[in-house]
Amino acid sequence: MTARYDLAKIKLGKLMTDPDAEGIILDVIPDLKASPTYLVARTLTASAALKLAEAQIGAEKASELRRRVEALEA
Repeated sequence: MTARYDLAKIKLGKLMTDPDAEGIILDVIPDLKASPTYLVARTLTASAALKLAEAQIGAEKASELRRRVEALEA
């Protein structure tokens, strides 16, 4: 199985253009797009943005989000 995305390389903004990935992200962080930090976070790699988000959503949710997005097949 090949992962669709490398979270260390893809920007969060680009990841959010994939309906599958966006659905997962918004399922775990429903208010993401309403957050003032989203404008900055979308310019970061998804991995870096997830590390920042972990302080707000907790390690368990961050880990779940990473696992689910990385499970998307290419």
